[in-house]
Amino acid sequence: MASKRSHLVGLSQVAATAVLLSGLSACISDSDLPQPPDTESGRLARTVPIADVHMHVYGGPDPEWHLARMNRAGVRWGGGVGGDALNDPLIYKSRLGKRVFPAMGQAEFTAVLLRRGTAGLVDPDEPVFLGLFARAEQAFAQGQVRGFGEIHVDNWGSRGVAASFQRRIPLDNPVTRRMYQIADRHHGFVQIHTMGMADFETWVRLGRDYPNVTTVLSHCLIRSSPDFLRRLFEAVPNLVCEISAQGTSHGGGGRIYGRDGPRPAWRDLIEAHPDRIMLGTDPCCGLEGRYRELVAEMRAYFLPHFRPETLRKLAYRNAQRIFLLED
Repeated sequence: MASKRSHLVGLSQVAATAVLLSGLSACISDSDLPQPPDTESGRLARTVPIADVHMHVYGGPDPEWHLARMNRAGVRWGGGVGGDALNDPLIYKSRLGKRVFPAMGQAEFTAVLLRRGTAGLVDPDEPVFLGLFARAEQAFAQGQVRGFGEIHVDNWGSRGVAASFQRRIPLDNPVTRRMYQIADRHHGFVQIHTMGMADFETWVRLGRDYPNVTTVLSHCLIRSSPDFLRRLFEAVPNLVCEISAQGTSHGGGGRIYGRDGPRPAWRDLIEAHPDRIMLGTDPCCGLEGRYRELVAEMRAYFLPHFRPETLRKLAYRNAQRIFLLED
């Protein structure tokens, strides 16, 4: 109980810090943010609606705080992932409606990890997961949510991630399979965070076994290459990815794009598969108060380097199709 209480206190402190940082961020003028170039695509990138498919629902005091943050950044829709023990995604959906498409499972996954370690993460009879699956069955059936995420199966060695939050478990395990089974019955999605290029056959198997599920690869599969993703896209038609944390603001130099635009190999991949890539911010880990900057970075450094039709797909049309987003 004490460790759980300490965890919740820590989350409250994070939320308070995020509110403070957000207040400071709100003071930043538009001229202080990265600006798109004065080209056809650059002008479109300034105002195009954004669907943020990696927008966690934590770091603020209430859903309306998140909505105000979205509005300041020109984000029309946000979600694709979940929150923590203090932020119920179903409450966010009930209060923000069509503007959000949150996912289930992230808070429960974290709770089990902190209490039981990695052994608990693959145990489908774990009481926390049994409760999650029961709530998910009802929420999916009622149309409150359509997916699970962000499900971290491997974040071992991630930069800036506390040791207590790191784990590495098999991608194909009884718990993730249960999530896929529920999502498959409702034509939903599962957003997975894993790393590297060791699971090609597993992705193919999951795509085949659950044809009604769209798998979303968080961060376009960290530590993978454009060539590996090209192979995945060609082999698994119901698999897509999102680019959060792959620019300059999260550190690391910008794996997919930098201040000069997309890396050439990544641009080639996106041009070849423009229907399979989406935008995301991942406003976590000290960046909760820099949301406008994360969005502005994509508008300035990423989107202007694509033709208008491709730009619109990346910004929101792909997400509209996959998550059934409505105006």
